[in-house]
Amino acid sequence: MEEKTESEYSNQLSTIRKKRMFLWFVFASYIPAIVLAFTVGNGQPMAIVIAIIWLVGAGTGGVMVSFSRCPRCNQLFHMRGISTSWGRRCQHCRLKL
Repeated sequence: MEEKTESEYSNQLSTIRKKRMFLWFVFASYIPAIVLAFTVGNGQPMAIVIAIIWLVGAGTGGVMVSFSRCPRCNQLFHMRGISTSWGRRCQHCRLKL
């Protein structure tokens, strides 16, 4: 079987990068969203709604990132066993993101 170069994986790696950026956006948006909910919204009820929406987004983003497949080895890119590492290399074949 012929070995592919990293440039041939660029579309799939780009998808993994987009998923990671979504997750970082969700993490970075939590404090501003809660502050906005307390100042502009109706106080605590609005903050609870924002927190629930944020938790759903964080859970979705975490699952999307954790279960991304490596284009080279087709293993889970960020997971090895039950541990998750959101590093920039595949946990199996060390393909750089």
